[in-house]
Amino acid sequence: MKFPSPSGDILTVHCDQHLARECYMASIRQQLPIQQTNHIERPPGSGIPLSGEDLYSKVGRDVRLEPVEETTPMELLNGHSINLGTGFNFDERAIITPVLVDNTDHFAWSAAKLPGVDPLVASHKLSIYKEARYISQKKCKLDEERRLAAKDEADKLLSTRFIEEAHYNTWLSNVVLVKKANGKWRMCVDYTDLNKACPRDAYPLPNID
Repeated sequence: MKFPSPSGDILTVHCDQHLARECYMASIRQQLPIQQTNHIERPPGSGIPLSGEDLYSKVGRDVRLEPVEETTPMELLNGHSINLGTGFNFDERAIITPVLVDNTDHFAWSAAKLPGVDPLVASHKLSIYKEARYISQKKCKLDEERRLAAKDEADKLLSTRFIEEAHYNTWLSNVVLVKKANGKWRMCVDYTDLNKACPRDAYPLPNID
């Protein structure tokens, strides 16, 4: 495009049609409002990195993500309560409070309230080497305290139908109980033999994130 300048010279403007079209589409695209969120991070002073390998190598420590800012409890229906960040101002709390109260029944307040996924929707299976042989680990005896803790954890998983009793002995792995910082037990499973029988990903992720 050419046009005369105030000094009398003829000026020429060159345009990239593809770039101009992108700029035009960007200008008419609806701008979404900036959402304020309450983010979470690792507890201060934990000294534990967030990479998956390093995080899960600290089995003996009970690492939990925690809110960055202070929180205050808010009562809902049926005696339930949740924690809201103190960063919400009065107008924001007035908006979010009735929404949370009206949808209290949509929250899963216990593991029993979490429904299973129909296998027709999604299913998962392990890829195992064809030449791999089945391994049943030799049973490890637990002391009375660990045995009762393992029984309680297994009963919880059975009651919520997260697991079911297996009537075969092709693959058997022992449970391992680790004492947490709060004195309770965390139940893990020794999948060493099963992991060895599964092929590794050719392009593993650098960390769990």
